[in-house]
Amino acid sequence: MGRMSELSLQIEELYEQGLSIQAIATELDIPLDWVQAALYDYDESIFDSMDGDEASGLASAGWGTDEDYGGGCDML
Repeated sequence: MGRMSELSLQIEELYEQGLSIQAIATELDIPLDWVQAALYDYDESIFDSMDGDEASGLASAGWGTDEDYGGGCDML
């Protein structure tokens, strides 16, 4: 694994541990924009795995789905 790949993994691990972007940059002694770029790529991969539709977003936020409330307008 290359140095940049290792650095990206270190950044992701520190981020998952709850360190701020500034704290990660300080801990690894690297520029802040390197951390931001690595986390942008990291976060983008998470968002790519979501379907992004309205119903799943509301369900994830705790608002439930149509099925939870008895369906849609076809029940009228």
